[in-house]
Amino acid sequence: MKYTIYILSLFSLLLLCACSTVHGLQLNTMRAAKVEYHVLHPSVTVVNNSEVPDGSSYSRYIDENGKRYKLSYIADSVPTFFTMSLASRLSERNFFERVEALLLDSSDVSGVNGVSDEMRKDWVLYDPDVVNVVVNEIKPRAMMQIETMEGFLGAEMLLMTSVQIDCFVPGQDVARFAVTDTLAWYAYGDSPQMARADLPAFELCLEEALSSLSMRVADYLTPHERVVERYIFVTGHAAMDDAYRYWSNRQYEEASCIWEYVYKNARDKGRKGKAAANLAVYYEIEDNYTEAVKYAREARSLFVEERYVSETEYISAYCKDLEQRIEEERALDALY
Repeated sequence: MKYTIYILSLFSLLLLCACSTVHGLQLNTMRAAKVEYHVLHPSVTVVNNSEVPDGSSYSRYIDENGKRYKLSYIADSVPTFFTMSLASRLSERNFFERVEALLLDSSDVSGVNGVSDEMRKDWVLYDPDVVNVVVNEIKPRAMMQIETMEGFLGAEMLLMTSVQIDCFVPGQDVARFAVTDTLAWYAYGDSPQMARADLPAFELCLEEALSSLSMRVADYLTPHERVVERYIFVTGHAAMDDAYRYWSNRQYEEASCIWEYVYKNARDKGRKGKAAANLAVYYEIEDNYTEAVKYAREARSLFVEERYVSETEYISAYCKDLEQRIEEERALDALY
């Protein structure tokens, strides 16, 4: 698998010590679906089984004095909009053989209790090979807050959305999962009224939030691309400087040879750890996840030993991501 590498112009992104910098980059990676299907490209039906959410109980408006008020909105169309948005997202992925949407009659909607066994049996009789993705609950929660900022008044709109899904794959136990998402909008003005007026219409914010949430659910259900952050360490040591010059010229193998030399021969454990962390990135872009995670773990041990807090936090998260990628690799290999 090849990666698109975006070198960020972040020289001195993190100044970890007096003569050490890191350079950020982004890798465009392919990730596996969290659900295993019974066939390679199944057909799927997205089912709206969600009751209309309460548009006033969970949302708040906080004025410039910190006083809180209920924030109400009309939520009648939320379940239908989300269901159709999710069906559209899944269709765009070109992974499923066929994608359909089923909007249950309000009298058949059972919400968080999930669909009945009788309804499931009817679906199986109608089409035993289809995957049913059932939206049991969709809950948007809004918060608008007015804050004073350097003589101006700022309005912040947060929309926090969550959805509870049951995925029925033929021959398997139900896969139940929840997905959450948060979007924010900001505006400024001389008064609370002016700041609020500069925010997008609430209905547009809600549609954008539900569309964003449906994208996250689609990522759960299908193979998808994900951009991940990685860092290349430069310590100020001549060899590490030379390695980064090769790296910035896309001479990755030459850079890796120098990092390997530093890792094997440096007496400074911090420098050894940073060379190992860089080697993990090199092997990741070469699709050698076994070597990548080996060097990432070596870097973590050295950073912990040297009590490098920021570096340890980064490399620990990196190790977890690489371990997950190794688990996902088999699923992706079966598809491509």
